[in-house]
Amino acid sequence: MGVERGLDGLRRVLDGLGFPVTRDEAVAAALDAGADEEMVSALRSMPDAEYNESKEILGAVPLPEREPGSHTESARARERGQH
Repeated sequence: MGVERGLDGLRRVLDGLGFPVTRDEAVAAALDAGADEEMVSALRSMPDAEYNESKEILGAVPLPEREPGSHTESARARERGQH
């Protein structure tokens, strides 16, 4: 089934978490929710820390619509294919 892409999808994944969580727990939750490669990659790129609330994760995760230069390799490949 999967989750929405981008920040909206990430918010849905985070809504189901009980905080505090580690980076690895956030990644596991995203995988369980059916997140795409880009979201999982972005979560894995966060600092290895314990996060006390969703806004800490939202501020730490580099998703393309917020930080255009932070695209994952898969996002860059898709963009190259579109031009």
